[in-house]
Amino acid sequence: MVSQVRGLSGVSKVKTNMAERVMANKPARGQQGFVLVLSLVLLTVLTLIGVTSMNSANMERRIAANTSQHVRLVNTVEAVLHYLSSGTTPVNYQTTVDQTYVDGKKSASILYAGCAKGIGSSLEEGRGFSYSYYQIRASAQLSKGKASATQVQGVRYPAAACN
Repeated sequence: MVSQVRGLSGVSKVKTNMAERVMANKPARGQQGFVLVLSLVLLTVLTLIGVTSMNSANMERRIAANTSQHVRLVNTVEAVLHYLSSGTTPVNYQTTVDQTYVDGKKSASILYAGCAKGIGSSLEEGRGFSYSYYQIRASAQLSKGKASATQVQGVRYPAAACN
C-alpha cells in the first residue's frame, strides 16, 4: 500500500502505511524473548566464572601466606639449632644433665644421649678421644601461636673422659 504523492516541488515522495511498518518489525513466531533468555544465561555463566576465579585467587593467597609462615618458622628453628651446636652458647656440653634454652617463642631442649670412646690411631690402640653425644630438639611458634615447627639434630662434642 504505497502511494506516491507529488509535492509542490514536483518530487514524488513514498508514503507507507503504518500497518506495513509494524508488520515489518514484528519478529517471527516463537522467537519472542529468546534474546533476553540467552543474555540471562550468558550473564549467569559469566557470573559463575567470576565467583569461581575469585575463590581460587583467595585460596591461592591463603596458601602463599601459610607457606611463607612455614618457611619463616623452619628458618628460625634451623637458626636455633645452628646457634646451639656452634659451641659459642651458654650450653654446657661437658655435662650429662639435660638442659633447656628459651628465647621468646623459640625454645630447645638439649638431652644427653651418651658417651663413646673414639678408635684412636694405629699407634695408640684404644686411646682415642672420648665424645659426648647430645640430642637437640628445637621448636618455634608464631606470635599468634597458630603455627609451630620442631626439628631434631644430633651433636657430638669432645669429652674429657667417659664415665
